[in-house]
Amino acid sequence: NIKENVAQLVGNFKEINYIEEKIHIWDIEMFNMYISKINKNDIIHKCIIEFLYLTGVRLGEATALTFNDIDFINNSIHINKNMTRYIDSNGKRIITTPKTKKSIRTISFNNYIRNSILELKQYYEKQYGYFKNELFIFGGIKAMSFTTLERKKNYYCKIANVPQIKIHDLRHSHACLLFMNNVPIDEISFRLGHSSISMTTDIYLQF
Repeated sequence: NIKENVAQLVGNFKEINYIEEKIHIWDIEMFNMYISKINKNDIIHKCIIEFLYLTGVRLGEATALTFNDIDFINNSIHINKNMTRYIDSNGKRIITTPKTKKSIRTISFNNYIRNSILELKQYYEKQYGYFKNELFIFGGIKAMSFTTLERKKNYYCKIANVPQIKIHDLRHSHACLLFMNNVPIDEISFRLGHSSISMTTDIYLQF
């Protein structure tokens, strides 16, 4: 019931010193080079980098996953939650629903990822002396730290002599990998959990 149009009074937002953020992509050779330089004891880091690059799942979605979400028979994983960067009063990261309805999806993974996750399962069994499906895939009893992931990523990028990219750029890398292998756009869009195909083409497939 306001008398004046607030949007008209405020006017358009001005872009002051706006610099478009460049997206960096890893091709498969860069990915393999990075993986080859990871310390053999750094199994959780190795597995999550492989998972993010070869599935295109968002970081928050990946870190919220437990072994309950995996179907090893059909090589698929159900994504229905998202780990935020926020901490609750008990010191635990907050898990919410995914960004959009289309973010709730079941996607397939190859045997490379299957074997990598099974290796993690064996790792937790050895570390804890037991295993249960409620464990986080990437972290075990406690979900892995985003800052630790970022720090190790920066370290291994230098060791492997590959371009420094953001963790989210692995998602862009996955989209480009699929596109270069002639996967239909609508399948790429579904796999990424995008709300529209235009988001996939306009943002994720810009070379």
